[in-house]
Amino acid sequence: MSQAEQSEPTKRPRVMTTHLTPLVIFAAIAVALMLGYEFLKRFRAPRLNPLLQPAVGKHLEHLRLLPLTSGEKPLSLDDLKGRVVLVNVWGTWCAPCRDELPRMAELRKRYAGQEKFLLLALSTPSGGWGGDVESLREETASLLEQLGIDLPTYFDPDSAAESYKLGGRIDIQDYPTTLLFDRDGVIRAEWIGYRRGAETEMERYIGVLLDKLKKPE
Repeated sequence: MSQAEQSEPTKRPRVMTTHLTPLVIFAAIAVALMLGYEFLKRFRAPRLNPLLQPAVGKHLEHLRLLPLTSGEKPLSLDDLKGRVVLVNVWGTWCAPCRDELPRMAELRKRYAGQEKFLLLALSTPSGGWGGDVESLREETASLLEQLGIDLPTYFDPDSAAESYKLGGRIDIQDYPTTLLFDRDGVIRAEWIGYRRGAETEMERYIGVLLDKLKKPE
């Protein structure tokens, strides 16, 4: 090895560095804050108020529900007229739905004997409605047995396959979704997703609508 080779220092690879200007940093923070605000506004705050949900104020012009479990009879809008109705839309594949179902069963028991109140549990297949009723029936019965609850459950055969629409009109995008109808069939509250304590809110609003039934129109 020559003297020149021995004395030549080892060259380190050049590291490229960039320096963010205050303006770039400020812009990045502003964008992050804006995105965070939009996320909270869309996914957090509205969910906590069941009176400010997209379905509130809408009504059904058509509804046909067929029983999946027990010996219940088919239901139509005529069967719901003049009653306060809580509709819980869920799926066997939905983990939050499994957490909520026992509380729906307890809520139904608390109003047992009240002819003017009806709680409807609607089971939906994963991937949209495909018409395989027997598979849906078996999956639903299996889950209810696993949870040890008695909850008469229906399905909506008229829902679109691509996205679930109750009665062909009310769009259900998140599971579970619970809708509270007044005696005129108008949605007065909507709970999107499940959170502990929501059933207490439901009971309070149910009570308000039932009290109105006692008053003359």
